Amino acid sequence: MRQLTEHNKQLQRMYSLENDRMQGKGGWEKFPFFWFLLFLSYRCTRTCEYCYAFNQVGYDNAVEMDESTFSRLLEWIPEVWKVNRVKVNVVVFLGGEPLLRTDRIRKVMDSVYKNTDGMQGNVCTNADLIDSINWDDLADIQWISTNVTDIPIEELARRMKIIGERSNVINQTILATLDDYNLERVLDITRFGIENGYRLRYYRNLYRGMDPRYKKRLLAKYHELCDLLEEYVTRGYDVNTTFLLDFLIPSWTEESSPYPCGKRIAAVFPDGTIGPCIRNHTFKSGTIFDPNPLSKIQCYDFHYDIRRPDLPDECKECESRTACHAGCPNDKRIFTDSTLGKSVVCDVHREIIPRLRHLDKLKGRGRAEKTHVSS
Repeated sequence: MRQLTEHNKQLQRMYSLENDRMQGKGGWEKFPFFWFLLFLSYRCTRTCEYCYAFNQVGYDNAVEMDESTFSRLLEWIPEVWKVNRVKVNVVVFLGGEPLLRTDRIRKVMDSVYKNTDGMQGNVCTNADLIDSINWDDLADIQWISTNVTDIPIEELARRMKIIGERSNVINQTILATLDDYNLERVLDITRFGIENGYRLRYYRNLYRGMDPRYKKRLLAKYHELCDLLEEYVTRGYDVNTTFLLDFLIPSWTEESSPYPCGKRIAAVFPDGTIGPCIRNHTFKSGTIFDPNPLSKIQCYDFHYDIRRPDLPDECKECESRTACHAGCPNDKRIFTDSTLGKSVVCDVHREIIPRLRHLDKLKGRGRAEKTHVSS
């Protein structure tokens, strides 16, 4: 494993450099506003029924970026960084299963380290391979998100313990798509995650999104989850609500949208094509070989932003608008063939976002009380 001091220098350079690049304000200084989402391969150790790639492009365990395209990618990421004018960028390795080719993770992060001011590195994995990989290849990865899939929580605990011991990560996240199985055990996953200091991120099963029975079960479980989280907050646990449910950022209060969809997302697919959305693997807006790379990811239909003039007045007046932003445009494209209108899970958002915001207020109140007592 490379020395951790290099890893720290990279973070310091990214966060501390004074320049005119775009950066979050008011506690959001380390929030990435440009996302490189790399699907270098669709090869995987699993065939999850809710996988975006599996549902949209079909399962082909041989689809992987060729060497010439990968070589171009190593040049392309720094080129985009130079013109995107964003201070905090993130590279996310997705798939397929990215740990099948950790050598490529290392090469991407080496290029990032040498040719930019640094970027956050995030690997999303099912962790099936953590007993056999070369951990030196992941030396510059700051976050690893483990998809619980259908493994027992005891095995999840073992895998995340190994990641914590062998990697340089500063935090780990548990990912769970709430299919029928995970929906039933989501409270147990939550207890394990919070009590062990992990972040949580839950996604509804997109391909069950308009099923009224599923939505009813989902909403009921979300309420149970919020009850449990409130209990943990009152007990002093650090409960993080950013991206906790789907892609919601409930603590965002400004009208300006933090979502980079259709503006500052570069999703790169195995054939070198690019698109504006992590969930949509069929909409392609260009390739990494095209000139003017930023122009190729500008797709108005995917703008996730309440300020869009074509959204309903009902959404613009809603108390939850700065968290929901009228819902994911791609979800609406899938189910209504249009990005107009309100969220396809509006009824869920209206009930859950206020509860998430209440959790944030409880956390703030708890911190204030501790500060008062210590002083």
